[in-house]
Amino acid sequence: MQSLFAQQISASNAAACARRSSRDKNLTSKLNGRIGISNPMQSSASSALKSSVKGRRRKQMRRKISIAHHGADYVATFEPENAAAGGVILAAAVLGRYLSTGEAIGCSHLVSPFSFSGVSKDAWETKLPLFLGIVATPLVLPYLGLAHLLPTGGYEVIEGTSRLVLAMILVGFGSKLGDGCTSGHGLSGIGRLSVRSLANVCTFMVFGALAATMFNTNALLHVVTTTGKGKAATAVNAIANTVAATQADKALYGKILTSAFAGYATIGYLAKNNILIKRGSKMADVVKSAVHGATGVLFGVGLVVSQMVNPAKVSTFLQFTQSTWDPSLGVVMGAALAAIIPGILIIKNQLNTSTFGDAFKLPDPITADIDAKLIVGGAIFGTGWGLAGMCPGPLFVNVGAALTNQSISATGGCGLALLSFWVGQTLARITRDVLEGSA
Repeated sequence: MQSLFAQQISASNAAACARRSSRDKNLTSKLNGRIGISNPMQSSASSALKSSVKGRRRKQMRRKISIAHHGADYVATFEPENAAAGGVILAAAVLGRYLSTGEAIGCSHLVSPFSFSGVSKDAWETKLPLFLGIVATPLVLPYLGLAHLLPTGGYEVIEGTSRLVLAMILVGFGSKLGDGCTSGHGLSGIGRLSVRSLANVCTFMVFGALAATMFNTNALLHVVTTTGKGKAATAVNAIANTVAATQADKALYGKILTSAFAGYATIGYLAKNNILIKRGSKMADVVKSAVHGATGVLFGVGLVVSQMVNPAKVSTFLQFTQSTWDPSLGVVMGAALAAIIPGILIIKNQLNTSTFGDAFKLPDPITADIDAKLIVGGAIFGTGWGLAGMCPGPLFVNVGAALTNQSISATGGCGLALLSFWVGQTLARITRDVLEGSA
């Protein structure tokens, strides 16, 4: 489909250029005839005029091709029901993983296995399955009846290669230095009542809003600010454009949550009673890795339902001074934390160990230091997040969508974003080693 679309654009552009070239030649010929150009200097002036006209035409054509390639404009809408449902599904994934394995979800740590130090056993069994589950989300959506929530090939990233690279390097560097991102600190961290996570989240929210507003990320994501033309033009108001979820989607969300609860409960019952799954056995390790993978898919579905995979949706939240401000991200986090906080407290108070016998990972104590790395990392991450409207989890889902239709590329789009993110994480890892070595 994309190839056919590109061919159509190329054919249309070629035809337009041919028509304009012919028109420019006729115009130049008429001018030459009228002013009597016959000597070499006059011919040189005519050639300069023709070159200038062609140069302007080429610039206009390149601009039109760029806009056509990027995709349609985005009209901001507030979708509170989808946002709340997505938040609850995200909470189900966080709680399910915590109950089953004692671990929280933090997407910024999932590319750590792809380092120069090799892949550890823990990475093979926990991080990679979760990462692959998130990336595989687009393959599962059609079977859930939710394929309409994610465009073919994923959402478009910001225009401008240099800005995309810079933004994602900052996202990678900041999330590694600050030890978390919107999922690790924003959901799992605050969900476990971590003061350090709260400090990091407040920092990256402020810097994200500043970066998005100062450098107008909305414009690079083609967010429409007005509708109509001339005197009839009106400013787009996202809250006024509130869109409700369809009844069919609501029913699907309920089925997804019910199935997830049943799955985690069944595995927990079997493991606790040593039925088919004996704690510490190889079978238990295999099932545990499968749980990580399934949790990744569930988490990815939550990101898609809440539309946090759409950079424009995130950008319109961060640019809160605009009429296009969309509070959906706030609803997502509010709904998720409303379920995660009491859920984790109940799990820790009722159980001594997780389903597979692992200890529950606790948050940092109240007295834990809020150090410079935490705050600086949050500021750097927030700046990159604001410049691109993309953080690790949504990036992984969009990479999966691009892989699905074979549009992934290391020189642009989500492929370049993922590579830049990994570079940022690697640079942060080196920086942390140097700082810790000199301390």
